[in-house]
Amino acid sequence: MDEYLAHFRVLENALADCEHLLLHFRGPVCDLSVRPVTAVTARLRELLAGQGVPLPPAIRAASDPYALLRFILAACPGLAARAEAEICQQEILAAAAARPSPGLRTLLDGPASVSIIGDVCPAAIKGYLARLYRHHMDRVRLIIGRLGADPALLEPTPIPILQAAQLLGVPPAACAVVASTPDSIRAARQAGARAIGYARTAAARDQLTAAGAAASTDSMTELAGAAYSTEQRRQYDRRHPGAPSFRAAATGAWGARSREPATSDEEP
Repeated sequence: MDEYLAHFRVLENALADCEHLLLHFRGPVCDLSVRPVTAVTARLRELLAGQGVPLPPAIRAASDPYALLRFILAACPGLAARAEAEICQQEILAAAAARPSPGLRTLLDGPASVSIIGDVCPAAIKGYLARLYRHHMDRVRLIIGRLGADPALLEPTPIPILQAAQLLGVPPAACAVVASTPDSIRAARQAGARAIGYARTAAARDQLTAAGAAASTDSMTELAGAAYSTEQRRQYDRRHPGAPSFRAAATGAWGARSREPATSDEEP
């Protein structure tokens, strides 16, 4: 067995007992960057300055608007709605220009039950899908984003995973969460779900594995292939109870396809 096929088998095995895929929006679905970051963070600091709120050094130096939002939600609840609205507006603009993660359309065309989760506002997620995947929106079972100004809903948190499992009518263990940060991998494990890392570099893959990812992938096409192969195996086992376990013949074809250079061309 060559190294790639061994890797693909690990990915298949990570999906073996999972009925639903929960994709984090930032990373696995798209490369979302809230820009211009300096303008967003400056506006949030202005809101705090207007209320005379002293800023800890780490918050004064923070370049991540979500770090500022988390501080505002916890330390200055009176500004929570305005701060959340500022971030939401920028997320919608960012999603309108975000670069897609290659292969998502292939995944949505396959047999996997796919939902999208994250701490981005639902309007940004829906706008992004309508722009690039308008013919596939009915293939997305759930969209669970940040609703309102609640610091508990900011990543990393197991809450969206638990909500998705409840709405899908399954235990969290029946869900595989695909995430690109160690904190999100740990949140998936905390929820009781299977965690799969989405990593474009070997260093990122190692970090996600160390955080508890059961498998990793750098391609939604590869994930689609593993989901297809796993579903073929399940159908065989249902038709032939008690027979020796079947490894889907399509594994080789999907494995070969997912070795092809990834493309970022996801335009309709």
